[in-house]
Amino acid sequence: MQVQQLLSYLQANHDKAVSLAALAKVCGYSPFHFQRLCTQQLGLGPGKLNELIRLHRAYHLLLFRRWLSVTDIAFDCGYQSSDTFSRAFKRVTGYTPQQFKQGNSHLPSPLQPYLTRWNKELAMPVNAEFADNVLIHTLPEIQVCALRHTGQPARLNNSIQRFIGWRRENKLPPASYRTFNFLHNDPTTVAPDAFCFDLACERPSRAVLLADDMRYDTIPAGRYACLKVVGGDSYLESAVNYLTTDFLDAYNEEMADFPVIVERVTFYPEVPYHQAENHIFLLLSK
Repeated sequence: MQVQQLLSYLQANHDKAVSLAALAKVCGYSPFHFQRLCTQQLGLGPGKLNELIRLHRAYHLLLFRRWLSVTDIAFDCGYQSSDTFSRAFKRVTGYTPQQFKQGNSHLPSPLQPYLTRWNKELAMPVNAEFADNVLIHTLPEIQVCALRHTGQPARLNNSIQRFIGWRRENKLPPASYRTFNFLHNDPTTVAPDAFCFDLACERPSRAVLLADDMRYDTIPAGRYACLKVVGGDSYLESAVNYLTTDFLDAYNEEMADFPVIVERVTFYPEVPYHQAENHIFLLLSK
């Protein structure tokens, strides 16, 4: 079964009623055969899969599009009313959408257990795929506005919320001002309190008022190893690991004293989860 094709179709039709027959046709199977394959390969029947994909979208909209009302999100995710949406969201998460918005941003997405499994089992890259796509470029410096998150990775969503809110207040949309993350360390290998992660956007030519915990910073000019990746978080993590280990060893390169940079080119939920585009930049020391 073409899993990515199925997931793309469901995410692209998040606001529409989708029948079993339509999904089976997308994947090229009879409804009976498709339903059996879906359960075998993804661990979910088509109806439950569709519901969790919609609730996964709702989870991200509630977290990071906080100006949207619960009703707006309900309609965006294909529910006929905010009450129907609220019942579905509470059934899966234990919280109503309003309760979630008011202080439960540390909760995992309803789809997260399945995403973790699919990322491990489906279309995981091999290093040869990355090696064929690494380019070396000399890049100019970029001035940015940055917010640093330190401490518990589980609280990163709170920092992302504040950064998105600050950008919105200052009219700095991602379509006009590039978005970057600086990866200082790996949350899976450092103590939670030592985790450090920067959120940044291109600095505008006009003056902007930084929040108290923000700063101006500079992505330095220099020689960079660059790798474009399209995929979910696990795919991105694999690409970063390749650049910072195997690539450096294979080409006798050294990493300069600057963190790994990830430019977020397209984001979920604006594009399907596995179609998010990121550019990784590794500053080289020579």
